[in-house]
Amino acid sequence: MVLVRHPKLVVRNLSVYYGDFQALSSISLNIPSGAATAVIGGSGAGKSSLLRSLCRMNELWDNVRTEGQVLLDGHDIYGPDADVTEVRRRVGLIARHPSPFPKSIFENVAYGPRLHGVRDRRELDEIVKRSLKQAGLWNEVKGRLQEFALNLSPGQKARLCIARALAVQPEVLLIDDPAYNLDPVSAAKIEDLILELKQEYTLVLATNSMQQAGRVSDYIAFLSEGFLVEFGPTSDVFARPKDKRTEDYITGRFS
Repeated sequence: MVLVRHPKLVVRNLSVYYGDFQALSSISLNIPSGAATAVIGGSGAGKSSLLRSLCRMNELWDNVRTEGQVLLDGHDIYGPDADVTEVRRRVGLIARHPSPFPKSIFENVAYGPRLHGVRDRRELDEIVKRSLKQAGLWNEVKGRLQEFALNLSPGQKARLCIARALAVQPEVLLIDDPAYNLDPVSAAKIEDLILELKQEYTLVLATNSMQQAGRVSDYIAFLSEGFLVEFGPTSDVFARPKDKRTEDYITGRFS
């Protein structure tokens, strides 16, 4: 049985527009603290738009308009006094296509801490080691930290991008399609990592895999055409969906 948890993020009447196109329509949900919430739905459902909205990364796109509220520990990240840099530190996003910087493995992980003022080499060494260990990558790269990060395998790149996000000590991790373009062994490593990380962080992941959602998430949010259809504990949504559209989607009769 899933415990009732205090919400880390509260989304209220969130709508996102790309020009004249409305990607999200009045989304409202509470994202529980210290748990993994999987956002599911077909192509174009709004999964990535929702994740980017939770850390104000949508603003990097042209002609985007966001309406509504996203409360992080009770404070509106879209409020007039919100510090966007601090929001993006506290809520880290790992994009669908993990893209290490064209730098060394070490410099990829150290980049964020340097940006936030860390200059001491010993402290940076400790941060890089800790972050790579948390991402399950340390043992594979500890002897080659100065190598070019783009030479890593796809699975290693994905975990390096997670380490890069962890290096600035976020409170929330948003992971867009964590197993995208990965072989089964690498995908399994990412799933194991998610299970470990949700013991320390609030996780939100967008996924197209019902099996993955069932294995790693505590809660499910089902989106369709920009609307939130259903939200609840994973076990309830999978076993006793309240909406016929949810049942059709998780059983493969609706895309």
